[in-house]
Amino acid sequence: MRFSEAFQETMFRFKLKGTDLAEQSGLTPTQISDFRNGKNLRIDSVEKLLDAMPRDARLYMLQLVANEDTDRVPLPKRSDGENALDP
Repeated sequence: MRFSEAFQETMFRFKLKGTDLAEQSGLTPTQISDFRNGKNLRIDSVEKLLDAMPRDARLYMLQLVANEDTDRVPLPKRSDGENALDP
């Protein structure tokens, strides 16, 4: 899966907001939006974006990119064994 597709899926699954990620990463909201829509980012920008994401979301996104067999992977478990999105 392409990075931009994995990013879009991760934002949806983890309910991440582009404006929050822009603020935390130092990227502009336009850069975030462009990436979500398939435009390329420089590798240093992708690294900033990954650093700004919650750990579970970052791991999920990288698993999507690495896994060629599926569009989705199971959500990571929290330390208490529950699904990362469960309250």
